[in-house]
Amino acid sequence: MVYVASAYLHALDGRLRVKVAEVKGSPAKALEIESQLQRCDGINHVTANPTTGNVLVLYDPRRIKQSEIINALRALGCLKDTVAAQDGLSHELVKTVVRSTAEFALERLVVSLL
Repeated sequence: MVYVASAYLHALDGRLRVKVAEVKGSPAKALEIESQLQRCDGINHVTANPTTGNVLVLYDPRRIKQSEIINALRALGCLKDTVAAQDGLSHELVKTVVRSTAEFALERLVVSLL
């Protein structure tokens, strides 16, 4: 897996949102990222917002991993301030995934109770 040092990351199975500084204020970079990531096998939809700097990726987790998406962003010149984890999931990524999963489970529970 990868560790995203200072970028905001929100991850659920099939959905990844990353704050990408290179996108903020750059509609051209946003379009480039959307176009290039959309070509990756397993990615269903990409929205890069030049106003917020967020990149939202909807993907099939059976066909592509979150780490592959992060690496694709790096290959496009993004996330320069991030480093790869040497041995498995980083502590911060684990916390983010656990928090996101708990939020999703709580949301599903509330919906089912209604």
